[in-house]
This record gives sequence, C-alpha cells and structure tokens, in this order.
Amino acid sequence: MLLVTPERPAAIENIRRASAEGRFNDSVEPLDPVLDPEELKADILRYVARLDSPVFAMKNFLARLIVDGWMHRFSEGIDEIIGLEKLSGLQGPAFVTASHFNPFDSGILRTLSRLSGRDRLVAVSQGANFRMPGLNGFVLRNIDVIPLLGEPSYMNGPFRALLQRHLDKGRFILIYPEQSMWFNYRKPRPGKRGAYLFAAQHRLPVIPTFAQLQEYGGESAPGFGNVRVVLHVLDPLYPDPSRTDRENSFALCRQDYEARVACYERCYGKPLDYSFTPWDIAGWRGNTDSFPICRKK
Repeated sequence: MLLVTPERPAAIENIRRASAEGRFNDSVEPLDPVLDPEELKADILRYVARLDSPVFAMKNFLARLIVDGWMHRFSEGIDEIIGLEKLSGLQGPAFVTASHFNPFDSGILRTLSRLSGRDRLVAVSQGANFRMPGLNGFVLRNIDVIPLLGEPSYMNGPFRALLQRHLDKGRFILIYPEQSMWFNYRKPRPGKRGAYLFAAQHRLPVIPTFAQLQEYGGESAPGFGNVRVVLHVLDPLYPDPSRTDRENSFALCRQDYEARVACYERCYGKPLDYSFTPWDIAGWRGNTDSFPICRKK
C-alpha cells in the first residue's frame, strides 16, 4: 500500500496537464515548498556539516527505522522484486535509476540494495525535500541522502565529496532521472542525463528499474484503491570506454529509457501512449469527464 495524502486530486490534474503538454519532468505537487535559495543552501550545508555527529547518527537510525517499519507494515509480503539475479555478478558500487511515484517509494529499492549485499542505499535528493513538513520531512532530512543544489561551487565541492564517500563504501546510489514525483503514475518518463553523467565519470554501471503498479483490492483512502509494487530489475548498463563522458551520458540515458519503455509494454501488454487516462494513476477511482481532450505528445 502506498501513501495517499489529501492533495492527490490537485496533483493528478497537474499530471494530466503536464503530460498533455509533454512536460514530463515538471513538479506537479501543489504543496511543494517555496524556497529562498540562500536559506536552502544554508540548510544543505548544515546537513553536510553534521553528517558525522552523534546527533545525526541517532536521527539517521530513527529515520531508517521509520522507513523499515513502513515497509514491514505496508509492503512486506505485498510488494515483489523480479530480476534480482541480474545483480549476482555485480561487485562494488553502482547507480540505480527508478521512477519517483510516491514519497516512500525508495523503500522497495532499499530492500533491493540489502538483498544485493549492500549495507545502505543512498538517494540523491532535491534540496527542496529538506523543507518538507511533518514525518515525511523528518525522514528526508535524516535518511541517507546526497542533497542536490543548483550551484556549481556546491556540486563541484560538497556534492562530489559526498558522492565519493558513499561510492568508496561500495553502496548503491539511487537517482530519480525523471526528477519530480508523479503520484502513482504508471508510465515511464524521459529522464535527465545527470545520473548517467555521474556513472560515466566514475566508469560505473547503471542499474535501471521499472516499477509495475498493480491494484489488489480494497481502498487505501477514499477514492484510491490499494496498490502494490512489482519492481523489475533490468539489465545493467555500462559506459563505453571508447566514448567521452558526455557521449556516454546521452547513450546511457537513451538506453535506460528504452529499457523501461520495453518493460512497461511487456508488463501491461500495450504500447506506450502518453495520452492521459485515469488508468495512468494506479489505484485512482477518478475520471476525466471534466478534462479537455489530451492528445499524444
């Protein structure tokens, strides 16, 4: 079962509009915080500065406990991982790519990391997540993340150092190449090439995944059915040593998207079509009677 919050209908309408216009990386959450860039930068630098403190260690332990508890209560025995054997010969660190469809969708990816023999999964996270309220905000501020900030001095300094720190420990680095969260959206979206540039620069594999969302009866909230995740682990992708980092980043980005599209079409038995229908949002009981006609982009 996946988390459903009251603003879902507004987010779904934003998804409908964005998909109709081909804006597949847009933020659609109506309650995303409006941030002051300097305050956000200060928040992120404070996070980096306290990573080795005892207080952060305790909060980090609690955040991981919350996520594990959520997985145990709502996902264990419900969600499924297919293709884990594809990682059997993979040693050391790697970049994992996935669709972002729920605030707690990294749970099953943490299970994947653990089953592959890694001690932690580390997610590259938008800095805006540090300003999220409530329990979700606490988890995002204290779980294993590498915060993003659109500032070259940060990306070339603290960000690179944090990334290397976790790669040196042999961990999987989770990146959402589609960038924004689209709630329970079933279709793969084109990604940005940042994740693949990191992989190319470090000469490390990319592990694409595809989350197949299945309804299984009952309701998780009024108007929303229960949804389980079947996570498909796809064939790892490797940078070509004969290509430049830039060339590899574009090639890996394209190969990842093509692999996810092929998996989508196998799972659902139909070609990918970006025309919006209620089915696109797994578990949604809504309709599009009031929506303008959405044409394929």
